[in-house]
Amino acid sequence: MRWLYKLPLRFRSLFRKGLVERDLSDELRFHLEKLVEEKVAKGVTREEARYAALRELGGVEQIKEECRDARGVSFIEATLKDVRYGGAAVGVPIACGCIPGK
Repeated sequence: MRWLYKLPLRFRSLFRKGLVERDLSDELRFHLEKLVEEKVAKGVTREEARYAALRELGGVEQIKEECRDARGVSFIEATLKDVRYGGAAVGVPIACGCIPGK
């Protein structure tokens, strides 16, 4: 039954990539700001709190990449990129590359 929950999320990740990436950036920004607020509440300056929060959270881009991998659609995305690249390399438009006999 769990796949019923995951399937729409997988399709969303494939076909609404811009929206998913924006949501991911917003969520990471939220968590970073919460960490900064916690450190400022402890008496650290805002700038020092931001640097400390970034160190504690880890690399933001690395976290984004881990989230992308966890979505489980990276294999499909890579395959589609390879097909597009292969079609472009031989000079076949992608729409014609999939039609037999052309």
